[in-house]
Amino acid sequence: MSTALRCPRLFHFRYVEKVPEPEVMPEARIGKAIHVALEHALQGTPPTEAAAKARADLSDEHELHRYDALTAGVAPFTERINRFRRQRRVLRQFVEYSLAVREDLTPTQFYSGDAFYRGVVDAAYLYDDEHLAVVDHKTGRRVPGTSMRDQLEGYLVLSAAWWKSARTFWLGLHWVAERAVEWSPPVAAAEITDRLAPSVLDNIEAAALAIDDGPRTNPGPWCDRCAYRSLCPASQERWEPVYFDDDDD
Repeated sequence: MSTALRCPRLFHFRYVEKVPEPEVMPEARIGKAIHVALEHALQGTPPTEAAAKARADLSDEHELHRYDALTAGVAPFTERINRFRRQRRVLRQFVEYSLAVREDLTPTQFYSGDAFYRGVVDAAYLYDDEHLAVVDHKTGRRVPGTSMRDQLEGYLVLSAAWWKSARTFWLGLHWVAERAVEWSPPVAAAEITDRLAPSVLDNIEAAALAIDDGPRTNPGPWCDRCAYRSLCPASQERWEPVYFDDDDD
């Protein structure tokens, strides 16, 4: 949804034409490796071993240096989660968990043909019978949580559909570089039903309208980090070289 709203052409490259990414941004490679390390660590692999396994997928010296700096926070985060699990009656942990709902917002399988809206949560914890905490890992620079509102509200709608027993939902942004978790205020299930679900449906409709007229480009600062910039006409025009006459100052 966010991709369609940001750039319809990127949406077509990735989800309609299914074009393999011709260029993978270093931030994407590092972020994927960090997510893999955290996934293994949360599932019981010793943090040092989890970091070493994910590190094997990187080769660039600068990327390895950045990765090593970020993985220093894997063990502290894992211990923080373990303390939370000891202090709370955690019924179940979900790691890299795929969620999907139908058009009527009832749950369905991620790859089902009737899936209307999908998402993957990095980690979620059902605890004390009626509370759900959802954690989203972020490996980039820390920014205010409101800039990711659409994505986070989407997680809430998906979570409320899947975990019916939960009455209160918490969202945490895990800023890996700063070893910090930024928590949202608690959100009641009724608020998700009455306010957030209609908002997410409106955004889905807006995304559909954005791509309805074909692969329209929408140049912006995100072009610098786009894996398809070598294929995109707008990106080529954006970086068109400027030539000067010999007699120009």
